[in-house]
Formats: sequence, C-alpha cells, structure tokens
Amino acid sequence: MEASAVVLIDREWSDLLAWLDGDPTPSAEETRERLMEVRSRWLEADFIVLSKAVGRALDSGEDRATGLPFEVGRHGMLNSWPTLRVFLLDVLARSDPEMAAEIARHVLDTTGSADEYAVALRSLTREGLGRASDGELLTRFERMLGEDGWAGSPGFAEAFDLARFLGSPEAAESLAAWDGNSALRSMALHELAAEHPGAVFPVLDGLDPSDRGSLIARADPVDPEQAAAVETFLKNPSSTPEEIEVFLKTFPLRSATTGYRLYGRTPAPFRREEMREGDREAREMVARWLADPSLERYHEPLGELRERLDDWLEEDD
Repeated sequence: MEASAVVLIDREWSDLLAWLDGDPTPSAEETRERLMEVRSRWLEADFIVLSKAVGRALDSGEDRATGLPFEVGRHGMLNSWPTLRVFLLDVLARSDPEMAAEIARHVLDTTGSADEYAVALRSLTREGLGRASDGELLTRFERMLGEDGWAGSPGFAEAFDLARFLGSPEAAESLAAWDGNSALRSMALHELAAEHPGAVFPVLDGLDPSDRGSLIARADPVDPEQAAAVETFLKNPSSTPEEIEVFLKTFPLRSATTGYRLYGRTPAPFRREEMREGDREAREMVARWLADPSLERYHEPLGELRERLDDWLEEDD
C-alpha cells in the first residue's frame, strides 16, 4: 500500500510539471483548481509517505511558476501558491508539521526565493517539537532583511509579520535598523506596536519624527511604564514639534490592519471595554498635562485632545 501511494504521488508530481509546461498554458483558475484537487488527494495519504515524497520533490530542484498570487488564508495556510515548490511546502505543513519544520530549516539555509523562505519560516513558528526558539527566528528574520533582491516579493512583505509574532524589543530593533522600503518598515513597526507597544519604545530615537510620534501614541495609558514613557517623551526638549504634533493628534492610537497572517493568530480587534478604560486613563493624563506649566506651549492641541477623548467617552455612555 505504501509503495503504491509513493508511486502515485511521484507520478502526480511529474504530471503537474509536464502540465504546466504544456501548450496552451493552463489558466490561473485551472491551475488553482488542479492544485486544490492534488492537495486533497495527497492529504489523504499517510503523512510519512507524503513527507518523503515532498522531500524528494523539493530535493530535485524542479519548480514551475503557477501564475497564482501568494495568498494567505485561514490559520496561516495558503489559498494559492505562486510556484509549485511553495505549494509543496504548504501541503507538507498541513500533513506533518514536525517533518515540515525539519525540511523548512534546510530550505531556509539554501533557498533563493523569498516566497519559499516566508512559508518555510511559518513551519518554525508552529507550536510543537518543530517550534524554533525566538532567537533562531530572529536570526532568520534578519537574514531575510539582508536579501536585497527579495524586496519586490509578496512573500517578503508577508514575512514582516514575524516581528509582530515575536513581539520583542530585539525584533523592533532589527526592523528599525533595516534601510529598505520605509513604508514597509513603518507598517511592520506599527503592526508590532499595536500588540506590543512597549517593545518599540527603545528604538524610537532612530526613527523619523512622524514614526516616533505615531508609535509613542500607541502606548497603553493603563500601563504605568508606558504612561511614564509618554510623559517623558512629551517633556523631552529634544522631541521635535513635528513628532509632538503627530502624537497629540493620534493619542491613544489603536488603528491596526486585519486579515489572515502567516504567523501566529490573526490580529484581534481592540476590545471595547479596554478602549474605554484606556480613554479614561488618557483623559486623566491630559488633565495633568494641561495643569503642568512646563507644557503650556502645547495647551491648544492638548485641549483638542481632551475634547476628542470627552467625545469618545460620551459616545460610549
């Protein structure tokens, strides 16, 4: 039975390669339908058999573009696959997470594809024996940041969510030090800060004023350490007018993107009661600032901030 299953999977892999080489080239929709059918059949096979077959296919180096986008679905699995090798990695992760992690490390060490790298990283974030340490994940994330030729890949952009998954000051430091696409860096820092505000505070000094102002605005007013960091920022003579203006217009900032992610849980909306508690604490902070003579120069924008918080709290009553 095992031998016949191996033969069938190997044959279907060869057929896929030949089919995508055919004339006429299959449409994107035809390709997606066929890959989904193949995935369903393969996932019915014994996971050990499938792991061996997928490992051989990856080792062969054979690959084909599918014409499909890199699209993340539920639980970080893909809904479509830009290449057959990405498809193989995704199917293996569904069947045998532990073997997927073992193969993923080899792929991460050898691949020249950002999409493969992003999907392989996912296998190291899954709970279980294959879960990598945060230190290993950070090292591999930094290696990805150093690949200048990957910047235009969808998988490269998706993999920036690993910083949010790690949620550490070290991940924030790696992002802040990256000299690539500034919009992508800013988005990733904000995604990290939306869940772990305190993690970004140590790197704020190295960022643009607009990023500093909006990231410090993500501080949780209920957290004493974060509230103290906000007050220090506001009273710091080296804080620029630009970043102070951004901060006062956005604090407390809770915007965040939604949607499926490769790593960890999908970001959850902010809870209403937590927001109300934060707004109440923020209003008390603003009242203290308005009474502080050293902050008199910000009296007008602070008054506008207090009015905004009053309106929010009144709407919730």
